[in-house]
Amino acid sequence: MKKNRVIALLLCLMMTFSFVACGQKAPSADADSKPAVEEETKTEEELLAEENEILHENSELWEKVFASMNKNVSDDTLSSNYGEILLSAVESAKDQFSDEEYESLKKGAEKIREIEEKISALSADSTSEQPEADAQGNKFPSFEGKDFDGNSVDNSLFSNNAFTVVNFWFNGCKPCAEELDDLSALNEKVKEQGGEVIGINTETLDGNEQAIETAKKLLDAAGASYRNIYFDSNSEAAKFALGIMAFPTTYVFDRDGNVVGEPLMGGIDNEANLKTLQNTIDQALAKDTAK
Repeated sequence: MKKNRVIALLLCLMMTFSFVACGQKAPSADADSKPAVEEETKTEEELLAEENEILHENSELWEKVFASMNKNVSDDTLSSNYGEILLSAVESAKDQFSDEEYESLKKGAEKIREIEEKISALSADSTSEQPEADAQGNKFPSFEGKDFDGNSVDNSLFSNNAFTVVNFWFNGCKPCAEELDDLSALNEKVKEQGGEVIGINTETLDGNEQAIETAKKLLDAAGASYRNIYFDSNSEAAKFALGIMAFPTTYVFDRDGNVVGEPLMGGIDNEANLKTLQNTIDQALAKDTAK
């Protein structure tokens, strides 16, 4: 989970300070005024909401910090405490701020570092209590939904393709919007191989008309014509989609809806990312041909 949250930060920092995973507003009460025993019993969602609040308090300053950060995600970055990453970024951008602003940002990053330690402990406990969690994520759950044109869709879309590239995105994600034309071009390419690109915009679940209209405008502006689908927000498929924290994220599935390779986090408008995705597509195609 930490891996996803770190990448989500590096990919979408300029667009939103709300973490997609929790989708909750930060608590209005002062966390420091609460008894220590209550701090220990907070849920992961409540702790993430505290991180949101810290970032929201000085959003303009944090934008400057984020803008100066190295967007290349390394293994060392993924294994680091999120707060440590922010502390390093604040230190690197120190010359851009007054002493007061620097101290405020540093204090916020240190608080997030403490919160991350608590989240790591909770995540470890959750993993030990739910040994089947990883297995459940290896296949796209059954669903019934519609595409943006109102046509019914279900899991048969996987069986109808040699492989299916599924891109998860949302309207407010700038990196997501920037790769829509590349995804459309990819769709035309993979059609020749018996594949298809499908988009799932997490804001359009339940057929949210306003979100669908906005998504359509973004797709039209990019000249993108590949299918985008949605389904009920209470479905298992929605749990899969809403469990994704890094946007954009792209999966490759085989005819049975099984995940092939590793999901790609980041836009395919990046040459290295496109090459990585193509390698996974080749793997899926070889698997299908071998059947």
